[in-house]
Amino acid sequence: MTSGDAGFGEIARAMAEALRAGAGATAIGATLQLRHTGGAVSCRAWSDAREHLSVDYVPIAMLLREHPPSALEVRLDAEGYVFTARPDVASVSPGRLVFDPEFRYPGHPRPGLPRPAAAEPSGAPTDPAVRAEVTRLTTEFADVYTAVKGDPPPWPPGRTEADLAAAEARIGVRLPEDLRALYLVADGDPRESGLLGPYSHDPLGELVERYLDGEPGSHGWEDEPDDTGVVFETPPFGHVKRLSRNDWWVTFGSDRSGDYLAADLDPAERGRPGQVLEYGRDIHGPVRYVSASVTAMLTEVVEALRAGKYEEEPGEEYLIPETGLREDPVRSYSEVLSHPAEVAGLPGRELVQEVYLNDAGDVDLAAFEPLESVRALSVNRAGTVHPAIGGLGVLESLRIGAYRVDLAPIAGHPALWDLALADVGTPLDLTVLRTLPRLTRLSLERSAVPDWGPVCELPGLRVLKLDRSQVPALLTSGNPLPRLAALFVSDRTTLREMSELRAAFGAPEGVVTEIRGVLP
Repeated sequence: MTSGDAGFGEIARAMAEALRAGAGATAIGATLQLRHTGGAVSCRAWSDAREHLSVDYVPIAMLLREHPPSALEVRLDAEGYVFTARPDVASVSPGRLVFDPEFRYPGHPRPGLPRPAAAEPSGAPTDPAVRAEVTRLTTEFADVYTAVKGDPPPWPPGRTEADLAAAEARIGVRLPEDLRALYLVADGDPRESGLLGPYSHDPLGELVERYLDGEPGSHGWEDEPDDTGVVFETPPFGHVKRLSRNDWWVTFGSDRSGDYLAADLDPAERGRPGQVLEYGRDIHGPVRYVSASVTAMLTEVVEALRAGKYEEEPGEEYLIPETGLREDPVRSYSEVLSHPAEVAGLPGRELVQEVYLNDAGDVDLAAFEPLESVRALSVNRAGTVHPAIGGLGVLESLRIGAYRVDLAPIAGHPALWDLALADVGTPLDLTVLRTLPRLTRLSLERSAVPDWGPVCELPGLRVLKLDRSQVPALLTSGNPLPRLAALFVSDRTTLREMSELRAAFGAPEGVVTEIRGVLP
């Protein structure tokens, strides 16, 4: 359905004027595209004579604040300008079409995970033994704090059992017993006394509001179809479920600098309910395991104070206990190599889950078999690649940029769901892809694909990424198009091209705003 102005008239004129100012003498044929996500606006502009144009789009971004997310485009011609806006095209250059917004990759669950029995709100009072232990530890902390600072810790008064029961009824979760006990002592630690070492717990009301804001739980990580998507395991392995988010990760505190604490009520087989995780600005890859419980955190802090292991800043309201709560992991989960022979000398190689191999010439991927935990392997700028990955049993993502790739060795791999083949100059035989039971995402940018039949016949394929030149070959191959959740087209495209592509894949007709105007 095509509409007229739809409130875009002022924006269309502003885009045309800004494009003309940026293009100068090359204005005719110039194009400006904006991607409005609802929270940010990005820009791309070019002309027939210039690959890139600088356009001042900040005033236009201000105008877009009241409009829903859309892809917008204006093109100048000899008669004026043509403006188009579509809310159902996520992005144009590069192209991004999302047909199923509910789609998620493996390990990226939607809300609705089963509630663990221990997390069922019961209204029962806090376990007396746990409460006594938490009270003892916080009292000992307070005694040391008062002796050092001359005043008691600046904690707000504690909450009541009734407050806790009401909060748990709102969020549908019973908090761990030691976290409940902590709230009975103090409703948060806003002045960061050091009670939890480098962290402090939030007021109970903030915990509730954060849990109810958006999807329940915490740490939605790389959940979009164009994100990398592989979820890596938190060390020590077996303690934390390998998920991007969990309804039963309840954020309860932070370091006040962008990193957050969560109580894990749904642990993996070796973990325990109430274990404490960290996620946020400085946590790259999987969530970080902090401690077995809030009680264990308090114990570590108090033991440091007993030993005199703390720093005290005169005039400040916090103590800095010397704990291991923020110790770096034994090694990074990710590794960058320049030759496969380096695998043998890697320390802690059983913890390596992601590998980048760069500029290594001809490569046989069997060399990576000693990395038993590797889940994502990227080979970049190689010559010939022999992808013998049969010994990499948990590998989920394989990305190869090479001139020649013989895909036969990947046949039947049980875990591989993400395959990217870029810049392959020799024709690819993709028939082997039919043997991959979990293949969900496929990228073939700038690679030679003589037959698109195998791609169209993949029953589990949900995300496809191509370059602009490959799209016509796919559409005219005579094969039924795959049922996709998302399609990505690299390179520069136009909104008309993406609209036609959207229709070709059977998406329902959307609302299109088109305006033709004349500039003074």
